[in-house]
Formats: sequence, structure tokens, C-alpha cells
Amino acid sequence: MAPVQAVAKPAAPVAAKGQAAPAVKPKVADNQTALLALLKVEAEVRDADSVRDLILLMANETRKLTRARQIFVVMSGVGKAFEVQGVSSIPVVDRSAPLIIFVERLVRSAAKSKALNAIHVLKMPPAGTDSVADSYPFRELVWMPLKHKGGALRGGLVLAREQAWSDQDLVIAGRLSAAFAHALQALRGPDRNFARKLLTLSRWHAGVTVALLAALSLVRVPLSALAPAEIVARDPFVVAAPIDGVIEAIEVDPSHAVKKGDLLVKLADTTLRNRFEVASREVQVAEARLKQSNQIAFSDPRGMHEIGIARAELGLKIAERDFARELLEKSEIRAQRDGIAMYSDKRDLLGRPVAVGERILEVADAHAFEARIELPVADAITLSQGNRVRLFLDSDPLRPWTATVRRADYKAKIGENDIVSFRVIADIVPEDGRAPPRLGVRGTAQVSGDNVALGYYLFRRPVTALRQWLGW
Repeated sequence: MAPVQAVAKPAAPVAAKGQAAPAVKPKVADNQTALLALLKVEAEVRDADSVRDLILLMANETRKLTRARQIFVVMSGVGKAFEVQGVSSIPVVDRSAPLIIFVERLVRSAAKSKALNAIHVLKMPPAGTDSVADSYPFRELVWMPLKHKGGALRGGLVLAREQAWSDQDLVIAGRLSAAFAHALQALRGPDRNFARKLLTLSRWHAGVTVALLAALSLVRVPLSALAPAEIVARDPFVVAAPIDGVIEAIEVDPSHAVKKGDLLVKLADTTLRNRFEVASREVQVAEARLKQSNQIAFSDPRGMHEIGIARAELGLKIAERDFARELLEKSEIRAQRDGIAMYSDKRDLLGRPVAVGERILEVADAHAFEARIELPVADAITLSQGNRVRLFLDSDPLRPWTATVRRADYKAKIGENDIVSFRVIADIVPEDGRAPPRLGVRGTAQVSGDNVALGYYLFRRPVTALRQWLGW
């Protein structure tokens, strides 16, 4: 907006001796220019898209019409009574600047006397008491409130200049502050600060509110916690390596049904098969030597001694052959019962060396399942057998399953997600006409403990964190 141009005024006529000087009437052009400038500012205020744009308008456009040298836009802040959010000719306000701190302190001291609801002249501190006030050149400061009708005080403008403020300047500034307050309410909406309204209630209302909150805090509710859960098999048959070896083949796919006696895993048997063949040939050699010793014994008495040694060697070779046969048979692992093969991926197992007793896969009964819950230590609650659990599975989150706690570990361990947690096992209650959940499905479990007060339920986590921080 172009600045208001001052129109030169003719010199006032000299009054005759004993006569009053005639009043100088302003030109019509001056009034029209000022009116047009005021209307233009009000139009720009109505077109402001955000509170930030409005603050920039208040800080810069007001100075042109009120002949202020500097303007501070003071608004209600979070956690503070008032804070400077805009300064004329400055795009960004530095909250740590000494002048900004001085203006905020000056406004807050005036707010204690409740003088900010109307136009108020701010008094500067006496000389020598404040270094910022002593060096500030604009000594005349006036407060223009931003308050629309009966609404709450949202802030105000601090106008500063060297000369004292005239009534004409204050009228224009008041008109602008009213327009600013109306636009600010339109952008921010009505004041809905619950805490501020609660503080303005009467003692009776405050007492009733506190009593109602205290009564609600004593209502008994079940203490609950959320934890990740997974559907697992109950008492699965663990297929472990019977011998040291290398996995050569997995004969069953993941989650496929198997029958008792079906081949599950085949270990590399090249060494075992060759060992069995050598042991079998050694048995044949020992049998031939025993036969020869028997023939010699008919003609030579020393052959009776050779017969005993040959028989002992034959027994040893037969034992070695039988042992090699057992090892060769153990290279093929078969199912011991009907069920479903449970493992992650066949590619993770093929070619992997395994030791005796190392888990390879599991064979689980599809109709015997349970829920395994990993309850983090931070959310741990006291659980007993039979406590209620609700399972929200990822595959069907809108229809939760009901379960009951069967047991819970007494000691926390590091789980799959590297989180220290307690393992809780829950039995799922079957439902008529509903298919059982599939093994391996994950979800979220809501574990319910004993009934506690509502206040304890709401503030348990903050109180725990406070105790850990304070150390008591």
C-alpha cells in the first residue's frame, strides 16, 4: 500500500489584537486520502489467509496510519501470558533479544492490574533502572487490545513513538485494532481453552468438578495391556537331527500335511553308505577267515586257537556293520505322527550342517493350538490363570477371539523383536461355526488383569516413569 501523502496546508491567518485565531479546517483531500488508506487496510485484513499473514499486516500497515515508529504484536502464548510474535519491519522475531524481553515484561506487568482490556498507556521505567528502557528512543508506548465484543482478550498491539499520543491517532488505532480482533477471531475461531474456562469457574463449580473427577477415579476397571501375539501349535513334535550331517533334501513343503512314516528330511549319506559297504565287506572277509580256521582245525591242533580269534573278529565286524546300517537309516528322518510340517523356508535349510539334537522343523496338530503373547516389561501386569484375553488377529481384526491365560513366565526374556518381555500362553476358546485360526497368524492381544481404580489405570505409566526418574 502506498504511504499516505501529506498535503501542504496554507499558513493560518494572523488574528487581530484581541481576537481569537480562526480555526484551520483540514482539506477534503486529506480526509479522503486517510479514509481510503484505512479502507484498504481493512480490506487486506479481511483477505488474510492465515494468522501469520495477519500478524505481518498488524505490524507494518498500522504504522502508516497511526504515525507510530515501531509496533509490537503481542499474542497469547502457550505456557506464557503474552509473547511478542511480530515486530514492524522484522520478518522473524528473536525471542531472546533484550528489547523483546523488555516489551513482554512491560505488558505482563500491566496485565496484573487488568488494564489490558482497554486502551492503556504503558509507563516506561524510571531512568537508570533498566538499560534497555534508557537506550530505547521511543518513550511513548500505548496498548491497543485485540478483543472482539465479549470475547476473550487474544493479545494487543504496542505502538511506540517519540511524541505523546493524540486522541485522533488513538481513534484510528482503535478502529484498526477492532478490525484486527474481528479477523483474528475469524481465523482462529472462538476460544475453546478448557483450562482457561475452568479457572474462571466459581468455587462451587470447581468443587463439584474436582469431586466428580475424584469419584470417577475410584471406579473399578480391569487393568489391561496390549502385546503382540501369535498362534502357535500346542505340544508339537520336534524333528531334530539324529546324527551329525548336512541337510540334502526336504521332502515336504511348509504348512503341508504329513502322515506317520512319511519321509521328511534326508541327510547327505555318501560317507555313511560307503562306511556301510566297507563294513559289509569286512564281515564277508571275517566269515571267510573263520571258515578257513575251521578247515585247518581238522588237520592241525593249532587251528582251534585260530577259530576263537576268527569268531571274535567276525563278531566285531558284524557289530560295526550293524552300527553303520543304523547310521545310514538315520540319514532319512520320517514323521512319527500325523500333522502339519512347520518351518520357515526350504532354502534356509538345504545344505546347512546340523549337529545331533539340532531342531530342523516341527510337526504340529492343526486342531491343537494356543496363543503365545509377548508382554513387554514396560506393560507388565499381574496375571493369574484364567484371566481374560482378547485376540485381534491381523487376518480378521474385526472379529476378536476370546482366550484365557494358562500360564505366564516368571522371568522376562529377550523376544524375537529384541524386547525384554514375559511370555504368556493362552488357550483359545473355540466358537461354533467359525473356522479355527491358522497356525502362524499374528496379531495383538489385550490381556486383562485384576480390577483397579480408574485413576491408577490412567496414571500408572506416568507414575512408573516418575518413580524411575526420581529413584524412589
